[in-house]
Amino acid sequence: MRKLLWCLPILLMSRVLMSQNKDVVIQCTVFDTNTSKIPDNIIKTVATDLNDHVWFATGDCFFGGKLVEFNGDVFNGVFKVYDSTNSGLNDRFVTTIFADVNNIKWFGTRYHGLYKFDNKSWTNYSPMNSPLPNPHVVSIAQDKNEMLWIVTEKELSSFDGKTWTIYKSKDMGISYDELYAVAVDKENNKWIATNNGLAKFDGANWTVFNPLNSKLPNSQVNYVYCDNSGIVWVVYWSGLIKIENNIWTIYTSENSGLPKFCNYTLLVDKFNIQWFATSMGVTRNEHGVWNSFMPTNSCVPSYFVNKIAADSQNRIWFATNDGLLMIR
Repeated sequence: MRKLLWCLPILLMSRVLMSQNKDVVIQCTVFDTNTSKIPDNIIKTVATDLNDHVWFATGDCFFGGKLVEFNGDVFNGVFKVYDSTNSGLNDRFVTTIFADVNNIKWFGTRYHGLYKFDNKSWTNYSPMNSPLPNPHVVSIAQDKNEMLWIVTEKELSSFDGKTWTIYKSKDMGISYDELYAVAVDKENNKWIATNNGLAKFDGANWTVFNPLNSKLPNSQVNYVYCDNSGIVWVVYWSGLIKIENNIWTIYTSENSGLPKFCNYTLLVDKFNIQWFATSMGVTRNEHGVWNSFMPTNSCVPSYFVNKIAADSQNRIWFATNDGLLMIR
């Protein structure tokens, strides 16, 4: 289910477009190889840091790509590309990006584990030089105690900068161990998306939700997200669950504006608007009003929208197969 160089100030010629969809107007800014200095139009993951810099990884699943830092200035943007020639990053397959509360950047990779960049130097943690159990890192989060939580293909690890603790499926009470994502809620609970249910860890005890003991319709949980209000959002195949005050609400294409037969990642912005990155473009739920934006009806450049992030200005950034998209 899962699935240099240079640093020159430039005047961006990004495509700034307006789009209207069912009386909803959005403004898109698209950065691609024709209008900017990004090295590739295929962008697999994106994150923002405390300075509103946008970090994204380009490339396809076969040959990989580059890590790029964008200063976020739409009109005078600076892109910096990182690879093995100008950084400590030795993996072309960056799978996930996370900026922590101290603005340290963490990069999960396919073959070389976890990279830390403190804005000056690079540190690599792999099974060769640390207790990290697997080199394929797929998700990173940080809890209220500044503990880092790292999901590899089959394990969950915690890391406080010195000490590692490794949790396997038997520790979680899961019969088969394939893990996809980790998120931390307002109460500092850790939530883990797995192929055999939704796991919750309160720091001492594990709870696993599955179709036999909860409203979870499917054991295959692909993604989990915790918003600032304390709501936990759970994505399963073609469906979404909102967990609020222990009440589970299920959304599907039949009772919401979510597209059919899609996997999703999501983000809730500062105005409590829900944004979804899907394989059918961008979907938005603004207080019960659903809209979908795709190339045929909007300025969104691609059907394939892979990941999503927001900055402090409430600009929403999307990693797509046709460039970096910003909506505001």
